[in-house]
Amino acid sequence: MTADIRREIFKIALPVSLESTVQLALGFVNQVIVGTLGTATIAAVGLANNVLFIGILCLNTLGAGCAILASRARGRGDEAAVKRIVSFFLGFSLVLALLLALPLGLGASSFLKLVGANPEITSIGGPYLSLVALSLPLITLSVVSSAAFRSIGRARIPMLVTIPAITLIPLLSWLFVFPLEMGAVGAAVAALVAQGVRALVLLGLIFGSPWGLRWTWPDLRQARRLLGEAVPLVLPLFITEVVFSGGVFLFALLFERLGTQELAVFQIVSNLEMVFITASAGLHYAATVLVAQAIGRADSPGVWGVSRLIWRIGLFSAAIFGLVFALFAFLLPLLYPNTTPQVQQWAFWAVLLNALFQPVKVSNFIFFGTLASGGDTRFLLLSDFVTVFLVGLPLAWLLAFPVGLGLWGIFLGRLLGEETVRVAMFLWRYRGGQWFRLDSKARALAAGNSA
Repeated sequence: MTADIRREIFKIALPVSLESTVQLALGFVNQVIVGTLGTATIAAVGLANNVLFIGILCLNTLGAGCAILASRARGRGDEAAVKRIVSFFLGFSLVLALLLALPLGLGASSFLKLVGANPEITSIGGPYLSLVALSLPLITLSVVSSAAFRSIGRARIPMLVTIPAITLIPLLSWLFVFPLEMGAVGAAVAALVAQGVRALVLLGLIFGSPWGLRWTWPDLRQARRLLGEAVPLVLPLFITEVVFSGGVFLFALLFERLGTQELAVFQIVSNLEMVFITASAGLHYAATVLVAQAIGRADSPGVWGVSRLIWRIGLFSAAIFGLVFALFAFLLPLLYPNTTPQVQQWAFWAVLLNALFQPVKVSNFIFFGTLASGGDTRFLLLSDFVTVFLVGLPLAWLLAFPVGLGLWGIFLGRLLGEETVRVAMFLWRYRGGQWFRLDSKARALAAGNSA
């Protein structure tokens, strides 16, 4: 049985991890291309991407909600409900993404000024953000479509679509930045084109191919019931991501307060780290889908068995990729030749410091997916609020400014005050067993099968 579960885990985890790693690696290559324009451009584009990151993470919760509800329906054998859930989430997510993207795109420069960016950062980052914000609806449609494919056991399809589409980003970025001399704006145009291709292909496959699903929009009664299930599940996740990604942005502003060089270090380390931490991202999705399916089957032993196995695999994965991440510290002068020696030296030690905490960060990643599958989204919101705003940011500010540790104080505040406290809270909640309940549909199905 353990071997079967392990096969199911890797069937989802490996394609998702490969897709995510390649996507982030290509994004890192794109950052290196943009980085040739200088330290100020690295800082400006990085800050603008942090703003976009907030929107992406928040809207990604719609993909998580789709995956959880569709996986539960599939676990109890209700394929008609799977089709309705996927169709509903795609329509709903498009509307929400447009409501967020349009104001951000129109007011990008004003927003960066409002949050305190200096004139040089605003002049570079504003035009970039105004364009790249328009990719939010495209990214959201891709995320929800990918979640649907993973929920029905076809995790390889999003990988096979995403990797070629995202490969366009550095290729087009190089073309627009250098031969066409469009600067940072060229990188934004490249991202917009590539995300459009990805979204269109995934939507065509999910509703127009034998590997997908038939479009089945729910009637009014079904839509109201779906909304009643989706909102309590997704809304706390949405607010959680606002808190988390907003915290990331506020950490970036702390670095920006120290100076442009410190902000550039933060962006370099964050982008490089994401390449390696997302190598374990597939385990987060495996937990989201497989734990939800076990809940849908009313299989309580299965819930515990699959979640524990995924965590053990995650610790091993984090150790391996954390080591590789640390080794990349020695390549920073080659990757960022146009940055100052001070930036390269700070980034070197910051990479090594963050590499030590990879098992903690990957554990948080996996536990987040596990607890969300059980519907324990209010606790996830509470844990993020506590670790970001009550512990992490105050500790980072205290160590950086009154204590005088500078950028090292911010890194330590985030790693010790946010990540370590979060994993302690997740472990306490997980071991307490209050994070999931078998719903009445699942119990009735289990009773019928046993009879």
